[in-house]
Amino acid sequence: MGMEFEQQGASGIANASSGPVAGSLVQAGVVHGDVHVHGLHRTRPTPSQRPRAPRHFVNRVAETEKFQDLLAAEDLGTTIVVISGAGGVGKSALAARWVHLCHGHYPDGSLHAGLGAFSSSRPASTSRVLATFLRSLGCEPEDIPADLDELAAMYQAVTAGRRLVVCLDDAFSAAQVRPLIPADSALVMVTSRYRLPGLGLEGAHFVELPPLHTADSIELLRSVLGEQRVGREPGAAERMADLCAGFPVALMVAASRLTTHRKWTLRRMTADLEDERNRLPSLALRGDVSVRAVFDLSYRKLSAEQAELYRALSCHPGTTFGADVAAAAVGRAPEDVADSLEVLVEASLLDEVEDERFRFHDLLRLHAADCAAESGLQRREVLRRFVTWYLDGAYAADRLVTPGRWYLGERHDAGLPFTTAVEALDWLELERLNLVLAQREAREQGWNDLTWCFGEAMWSLFVYRKHYGDWLETTRFAVEAAEAEQHVHAESRLRGQLGHALSNLHRFDEAEHELRAAARLAEVAGDPRGQATATSRLGILARQRAQPEEALESFRRALEIDLRVDDRRGAALRLRRIGETLSAMGRHGDAIAELSKSVDLMLALPDAGGAARVSTRLGEAFTAAGRPRHAVAPLMEALTVLREIGSDFYVAELLVALAAAHQAAGEIAQARTHLTEACELHEGIGGPHAEPLRRRLAELE
Repeated sequence: MGMEFEQQGASGIANASSGPVAGSLVQAGVVHGDVHVHGLHRTRPTPSQRPRAPRHFVNRVAETEKFQDLLAAEDLGTTIVVISGAGGVGKSALAARWVHLCHGHYPDGSLHAGLGAFSSSRPASTSRVLATFLRSLGCEPEDIPADLDELAAMYQAVTAGRRLVVCLDDAFSAAQVRPLIPADSALVMVTSRYRLPGLGLEGAHFVELPPLHTADSIELLRSVLGEQRVGREPGAAERMADLCAGFPVALMVAASRLTTHRKWTLRRMTADLEDERNRLPSLALRGDVSVRAVFDLSYRKLSAEQAELYRALSCHPGTTFGADVAAAAVGRAPEDVADSLEVLVEASLLDEVEDERFRFHDLLRLHAADCAAESGLQRREVLRRFVTWYLDGAYAADRLVTPGRWYLGERHDAGLPFTTAVEALDWLELERLNLVLAQREAREQGWNDLTWCFGEAMWSLFVYRKHYGDWLETTRFAVEAAEAEQHVHAESRLRGQLGHALSNLHRFDEAEHELRAAARLAEVAGDPRGQATATSRLGILARQRAQPEEALESFRRALEIDLRVDDRRGAALRLRRIGETLSAMGRHGDAIAELSKSVDLMLALPDAGGAARVSTRLGEAFTAAGRPRHAVAPLMEALTVLREIGSDFYVAELLVALAAAHQAAGEIAQARTHLTEACELHEGIGGPHAEPLRRRLAELE
C-alpha cells in the first residue's frame, strides 16, 4: 500500500504511479507489438456480519418503501442512508430489517459495527473498527497498519469494486462515519440519535424515524402477547400504547412483564403505567409519561438481589459480558446470579446477545446507572471489581497459552472455566474489547498498579492473534503507568514488549529506541531476565536489518544470561533464534542441533504451541540440509498442535514447510496437497502470501 513507482522512458518522459495500489500494476516505457495482461484469480472472503433481524417487527411501511425506491434508483456509486431518531425508537431494528431485505443486491458480503455513541465508555475507535473490517475482508493481521490514515487508505483499496452492505450502528458524528464508507458500489446504513447533517456532503439520504402510531403499537403488543389476550381488553391495549408513546423498547418491556405474569390484566399494567412520572427527563416524550417510567416499573418488580445486580452491571467497562464477571461485580458465585440474569433478560432489562453473553440496551444502561446513583452504590468500588476480574482472567489465560513465562504482577486465581491453551486463547479473543476497555478505565481512574499489569497479561493474545492497534495502545498505556509507579522492572519489560510489537510492524527505528531503553532499565534494576529478553529482541531486530552476525552475537549473550539464572523458557527461545539465524547463514547442520534443543526445552516446560512453532523451523532446516524425510515427522506432529490452537497463519506457515519437504523427497502429490491448503488459508487471511504459493503450485503442475 502507498507504493510509489517511477520509470524514465526513452523519450525522457517519466512514467509514474503514486498512492495505494490494489490488484495488478503494469508500467512500461515504449511498447511495440501486442500486449496481453492476464490477472491471477484470487478468491476473496465474503463477510457476513449482519445484525440479527428483530423477532417482533411491525409497520415502518413508509420508510421501507422509501428505502426500496432508493435501491431501485441507485447507480454504481455508494448509497448512504442515515436513520436518526430518539433512543429506543427502533432505529437499529429497522436497519437490521433492511440489511436482510437487501442482502441479495450486494453479493460481496456485509459488515456491521456498533460505534458506541451512547455506550458507557467513549465512542468506538475508528481505527479499531477499520482494522476489524479489514480482517473480515481477508487482510492478513500482520499487514494491517496502526495509523488511521494508512488504515483508511487500505480499506479504500480493499473495498474497491466490491458490492458490500455496511451497517454502522449508534454513530456519534459524521467524522466517525466517513472513514468507514467503502470505495464504491456499497450500501452504508447508519443509525444515530443525531441527524448527522455533515453526511449530506457525501450525498446521504436521511430518514427521521418517529415513534409508532397507536395502531402499530397495538399490533406489536399482539405479536408478543397474542391476539386473544389483547382482544379481550382493546381499551386497555390502546391506553398502554399511548402511555408507552409508541416506543418499541417501552412496549416490549411492558409486554414482557405481562408475558411473565400470565394472570395479570392489561388494565393492571395500564394502571401501573399511569402512576409513573418524571423519569429520564432528557428522554421524556409527551405529557407526564417517559420511557424511564416503563423501565422503573420493571425495576421495582425485581427482588433485592436482582436489583443489586442490575445496578452493579451499569458499571461494566465494556460491551457484552458473561455470567462470571457479572457474579464478580456483586461478590457472588456464577450459579448464584444465573436466575437473576434470566429474570433481567425476561423483563427486557438486559439483552442476551448469544448463549451466556449479555449486554444492555443503551437506554437501559442509563436507567441502571441512575438507579445505582440513587441507591448510593459506590461506582468506583464496583468498577475496580470489574477491572480486577478481567486482569486476573487475562493472567490465568496467558499462563496457559505460554507456559513457563515469568511475571512481575501477582494476581489471584480468576476461577475461569478454561483448562487448555486453546480455550484460554479463545477466551482472550472473546474478551479482547473488554480487556482493552478495562485497562482504559484503570488508567482514567489513576490505578497505575492495574494499568501496567494489563500490558503483561495480554502478551499471548497479541503474539498469536496480532491485533496491532490494540497491542500498541495497551502496551503504551502500560509503559506510562509503570513509569508513573517508578516500577523499573515493569517499565523495562513493557518497553521490551512495545519494541517487539514495533519491530513486527517494521518500524525499526522506534523499535530500537524502546529496546535499548528496556536494556538500560533492566541493567539499572539488576534484572538479568529483562536483560536477556531485551538483548534477544535487539538480535531479532538485527536479523530483520540483514545483520546476521550481530544477531547471532546478541542471541548468544542472551542465552548465557538465561542459563545463568536457570530460565528454561528464555533458553528455549534463544536457541530457536540462534538456529533460525544459522540456517539463514547456510549452516544447516548447526541449525538443526540448536533447533532440536529448543524443541526439547519447549516440550519440557510444557509448551506444545511453542514447540510446534520451533518445529516449523527445524523442518525447514532439515530440508535445506538435504534431509527432507527427517523433516516430515516433526512437522506432522507440530501440525496437529497448531490446528488445535487455531492460528491459521502458523498452520499455513508449517504446511509450506511440509510441502517443501515432500517436494524435495520427490513426493509431488503430497507437496501439492499441503501447498493447496496453505494457499487457501492465506487467501482467507489475506495479505501477500497467497500469491507466491499460487506460483509454486503452478510450477508443481
